[in-house]
Amino acid sequence: MSRSTRALTAAVALTTAAAPFVLTTTAHAAGDLFVATTGLDSNSGAATSPLRTVQAAVNKATPGTTIRIMPGSYYGNVKIKTSGTASAPIRITAQTPGTVTLTYNSRPETCSNSQPAGDRTITIGGGADYWQIDNLKIHNGIYISGQKANSAYSWLTNLVNKLDWSTRRKVPGHGAYNPSALGGVVPHLRKVTGVADINAAEGNKIIGNTMTGRGIYGALASNGTISGNTISKIPCGIGPGIWMMTFSNNNKVFGNDISDIAISHAAHYMQEGIRVGSAADYNEIYDNYVHDLPGDGRGINTDVDGSWNHIHHNRVANVAIGYNDQMSGWGNRWEYNTVTNYRVYGMGFRLMDARLAQPSKASSSNGSIVRCNNIVGPVGDRAKALGVGAMMNGKFQSNNMPLIWISKNMQTYWSAQGNTWNGSSALPSKTPTLSSAGC
Repeated sequence: MSRSTRALTAAVALTTAAAPFVLTTTAHAAGDLFVATTGLDSNSGAATSPLRTVQAAVNKATPGTTIRIMPGSYYGNVKIKTSGTASAPIRITAQTPGTVTLTYNSRPETCSNSQPAGDRTITIGGGADYWQIDNLKIHNGIYISGQKANSAYSWLTNLVNKLDWSTRRKVPGHGAYNPSALGGVVPHLRKVTGVADINAAEGNKIIGNTMTGRGIYGALASNGTISGNTISKIPCGIGPGIWMMTFSNNNKVFGNDISDIAISHAAHYMQEGIRVGSAADYNEIYDNYVHDLPGDGRGINTDVDGSWNHIHHNRVANVAIGYNDQMSGWGNRWEYNTVTNYRVYGMGFRLMDARLAQPSKASSSNGSIVRCNNIVGPVGDRAKALGVGAMMNGKFQSNNMPLIWISKNMQTYWSAQGNTWNGSSALPSKTPTLSSAGC
């Protein structure tokens, strides 16, 4: 299917939820481990001698193991600390898709909480690699963390607060488009933080699950896959449905359906559908459906140095802002996305920097590519298809954006800072003519 055909299909299917991702789980290998509500943790884990808890199976698993959970509900926090390998991942799955529920009474959060809720049903911690979790019902979500991810976050945040963009951008692959340099990220972080055992969680896959209560959070989690999940009914104070941050690089996030994230009393970033920030780079986010977010809920966002991410062919509906390139996003590509029923903006680009006389490399959008997006259905007279506070080297091409707002300061430097609209350096009209050339 061509990209233009996919875009048209997405535009006419805004009210259709993402199709469930179901993996067949009937066949099994001799080394598989089984878990059943009738089992005992003293058992061997064979099909005829199942374990009672998922944690017991996790503790026994080695590279290549599949943990098969028989129908029923299982309570408790599952902590994963060991790794599979790229050629022999460890898998946790329902023996019969849709029949297994994992749940855990996570610590409650207040609606004023402004940090990601870390207490979740499944924790992949300490930089554990190559696990696949699929076809489960999970209440209270999944947390994935590289080892000493907080040290990397603190180092970055200190520089952000100092507006020191130059030092931040010396991380390999972070100052210029160069995905082949990503292997140098962890060694660089070890050097600049002085923490020798920083390590990323690599190659983890979260596929085809139904989640409520809490979604998926990843920090220093790279080269993974998050696909085909349905995430909804997230209380306030928890955070976005999918939140990837702190040098979480080169992940694929696609085919997820996200909705119903409660209004936060702290900040907009606690009530978004998909959020990629704190130097999370080179992620591909596509074919997701984010919808029905109340209050200041925003669909898909990059923030705080999240750069060179490719956000394409997504659908967003019934939100405050559909797509938002926030603080210091460099080189993000926003293509073939659709949004309808937006209350404030269909798309926004560093709106907070509208006060700046010139764009800043420490905080403004830089080198954004915005192409072939379809923004329709504003709610009320004040909603706008596009809002831009500050940007340099931005390229807008062939978007359907019937009403736009560009800050007064940016109007004075639009051309001088290398921004273009449909190939022209001239400042666009507030009601630009639709051009579909190249889509």
